[in-house]
Amino acid sequence: MSRGQALVMVTACCGLLVLEAGAAGPQPLTTDGRIKRDPVFVDRGRRIVYTVQADAPRLVLMTLDRRTGRSQRWAPDATLPELKAVFSATGNAVAWLRITGNDQVALLVRSGKKDVARVVKTSKSVAWSPAITPKGGHVVFNQAGQLLVHDISSGRKRPLAKSSGRNDWPAVSADGRRVAFGSSRDGNMEIYVVGWDGEVAQRLTNREGLDIRPAWSPDGKRIAFTSVRAGNYEVAVIHADGTRMINVSRHSERDDYPVWHPDGQRLVWVAERDGRYDLVELSLSSSGDR
Repeated sequence: MSRGQALVMVTACCGLLVLEAGAAGPQPLTTDGRIKRDPVFVDRGRRIVYTVQADAPRLVLMTLDRRTGRSQRWAPDATLPELKAVFSATGNAVAWLRITGNDQVALLVRSGKKDVARVVKTSKSVAWSPAITPKGGHVVFNQAGQLLVHDISSGRKRPLAKSSGRNDWPAVSADGRRVAFGSSRDGNMEIYVVGWDGEVAQRLTNREGLDIRPAWSPDGKRIAFTSVRAGNYEVAVIHADGTRMINVSRHSERDDYPVWHPDGQRLVWVAERDGRYDLVELSLSSSGDR
């Protein structure tokens, strides 16, 4: 078994799922130690696109080739900071953020291989946390603490799961029917799921602290997310019905920005260790986490 194939076994204890002692931990994918965020798989898992802190511009998008282990600029000609790229499952559309000035963050989309990048017109100067639908027809993003659905072809927008408090970090399921997101509508930041048509949101987590940045498994049965307790960031997995939550990182330092491999058996996230930030990969037990 290779380092990247190490399994994490889970076992039931007191109604919770926990890691067995001695299970292999996450394996590093990068070693440069620069601050990173927002990894996402493309090309059926052959590459990972992620954001890294650079010199000029100060944020750039990188592509990691899983076969060679080499990283290179995703958009080498970009002169402004760019971050948070998201890709449709069909590969026909991409959206990402570009910092254009102080307190100005533009949302860009490109649909089709020959299309040029277009700025999505918004009523505010800052857009955050884009997610894209599997077929590439829509982008969901956060504007002023609320979620909007943008139709790429028509330019029309509509609110999604509007509420009091803040709604952020949308993630669209692989079937395009559900959106997971973080919300403080009930006073504490928790993970919710809402139907694409905007039906009543279902609350999945209910604990003190922050539950943020959800990511759907490819089969739509599980959601990985970042859970912050006592100032520590951990990566957790929960079933889509809100049951069987697992802490899969279990480390005293920061673990954040989880994303699923297309095979549904591996997670990648950003791990901080001794002041260094790198992408790591963890394989899950197919028998334990189902």
